[in-house]
This record gives sequence, structure tokens and C-alpha cells, in this order.
Amino acid sequence: MKSTKMSVLSVILLFVSVSAFGQASSGGGGGGGGGGTATTPVAAVSTPQSVNLPSTLPIASQEVLIANAKRLVARVTVNIWSRGFVYGAPGTVTYFEKEYIPSVAGQPDFSELLAVVGLAQFSFEMRNPHDPIEVRVTFRDRGGRDLFQGSQQFKLVKKLDGSYAPPAPEIKVRVWPSGDLPLDVPGADWVELAMLNEQGETAETRTLDRDQRTGNFLFPLWLAGQRNVLVTAVANREDGTTVKAVYSSQTGARQPTSTHAARAAATLENVIVVNRDSTVVSVTRMDEQVARAFNNGVSPLVQVSFTKTQALTFYAEHPSDGTARGFWVRRGDQSLWYYYTLVPAKPTVIELGAGVYDIIIDWPTLGKRDQSFGGGKGGGGDKG
Repeated sequence: MKSTKMSVLSVILLFVSVSAFGQASSGGGGGGGGGGTATTPVAAVSTPQSVNLPSTLPIASQEVLIANAKRLVARVTVNIWSRGFVYGAPGTVTYFEKEYIPSVAGQPDFSELLAVVGLAQFSFEMRNPHDPIEVRVTFRDRGGRDLFQGSQQFKLVKKLDGSYAPPAPEIKVRVWPSGDLPLDVPGADWVELAMLNEQGETAETRTLDRDQRTGNFLFPLWLAGQRNVLVTAVANREDGTTVKAVYSSQTGARQPTSTHAARAAATLENVIVVNRDSTVVSVTRMDEQVARAFNNGVSPLVQVSFTKTQALTFYAEHPSDGTARGFWVRRGDQSLWYYYTLVPAKPTVIELGAGVYDIIIDWPTLGKRDQSFGGGKGGGGDKG
């Protein structure tokens, strides 16, 4: 049988090289995704009472975060995969892994990492020469997390003699930094991001995930160096207190915070609360709260209160409705409302005992609207 009709094809891929941090092209391989190991937030751990959070974080730019991640690379892996592989065939090699130790202690070198990838040699059999083949490259930390990764697909090319071979001696893979890169924040038990809007207000907050094997927090690469991002680190002390530090993502520097005090006060809309033991109450547009209620077409509820029996002088007038026809009065612990009439330009005087009273004003038209409802008619208040 001719080689062009062979059902099983044996191919040896001798070299795989990497082009790191290259710009994406319109065709061919793309940046890798997936891989890595699952992460879950780490439970807060006990922190020494004398803990001090760092003065800066390496987040001032994507380049800084990438350079920081380079320090953590401890292993290089390369693998090749295809649906068309005949797995288990003699001599099959589809995975390569090597520990990385910088030639100069403490000074990791990207060129050395790329050279390690070039050591990978693969051998595999294909049952279908038309299936795509993928090469994947990963730089990992000691915990197994993917720090940099990339992949490239290719297909075998049919030669003049009918056999198939890789399109080039080297399959170039573009390697990209991971979307989230490790961030070491010594002493911190958790870290929170605050994203600000154009007005400088906090629009969104999120807590950073933490790699439970290394203790590093996972910082989004695209947020490094951003102007409108604040990072808050929190450390729990053994004495039960907490230490907090806020950092700018644009500079990585610690930001000052300030402590303030404030008191709250409130007013009621459409309700007039008269000072205790005030014996003269006049509801007119001269009062700001009354004016707002009148503008809304609402009659305000009036509350008066007395510590002893006193005579209340009451009057109510509206700019367009004129003098109110009267008013209802009910003490807070009673159910019946008592009605009193009003005449123009003449306040009505009534005697009230100690207690808190509500007054509802009876206007000719104010607050009364035509409205239909389902069901029967509602009952009105009792007149005393």
C-alpha cells in the first residue's frame, strides 16, 4: 500500500522553540488559557502582633507585575496533543518537564527559560494526518500555578513523495503572562480591590483570591498601573485588632488614610413636629416645611405634645384654599378623633391634657383628589 494511504503515520518532532511576549498575529497560534491548578480563598491565619504591612506593592505597571512573576518560575513544561495521536505506540513522547534553576542565583532569566523549552523533543504516531496538533508551553511556580503559558496549533504538510511532516523544524509558540499573577503581601490575611469611576467614587469592590499552596494573592494583570484602582491589605493581629494599608495601583505606594467623625440628624417631610409645650401653632406658608408640603399638594400632619394640661391656640391658612374649615385632634393612645372648627383670621383655642397629639387639618380642597378604587367605600374619621 502506498504511503499516501497509510492509516498510521509516524512523525518525530525534534525541536520546539518559543517566542515570548510577541504581538498576536492575525492567523496561527494564540495565547494559551486554562491549565494551572484550582484556587480557593485561604482562611485567615494567625498573624504576629507586631505585623507591619509593606510600604509598597509591585503593582505599578504590568511590566513590574510580570518581572515579579518571573522570580517565581520554578518549572517549565511543554506538551503536544492531537485527536489523531495513536497513544501507547512504542517510543511515544508527548510531555516534557524540567525544573528551572537560574544560572545566577536569585536572578531568573527569560532567555534561559526559552532555552529550556528548546530542549523538548517529541515522538508520536498519527492515525489521521489531517488532524490539528497543538503544542502548549507553560512556566509554573513551585505550587504548580501557571504564570506564563501559550499554545500553537499546526497541521502536518503532505510532501511530494506522499508522506507527511511538520510544516517547519520548529513550532514557535507565543507565551503570554497569565491573566492573574501572584502578589506576595507579607503579613496580609486578605486583600481587597476598589475600582473607582470617573468621579473618583468606588464603583466596585472585589476580594483577591489566594493560592492556598503558596499564600500569594492573585492580582489581575490588567489592573496593574491603573489610576482608578485602590488596593487594601488587612492583617489580623493576635490581640484581635486589625492592621490595614491602602495602596495606589498606579504607583504601588501606600496611601494615607484619614479618620473622621460625623453626627446624623433628620427631619420629617409632610409632618410638622411642634416643640413640646408650645401653646400657639399656626400652619401657614411662612414655615419652610409647610411650604414644601403645600407645593406638593399635601396637607402636613401636625404633632403637638404637652407635659401638663394647657390651652392650645391653633390656626391654619393656605394661600389658595384660604382658612381651613377645621381640624381633627387625637391623643396618641386613643382611637377617636375630635373635630374643631376654624373661622377666618380667628385662631381656635382648645384645652388639651398631658400627652402627644396628632392634628389633621380639614381644607376645602387641599390634599383631596378624585381617585377610583376597586371594592367598597372606605370609612372616614370620626368627628368629636
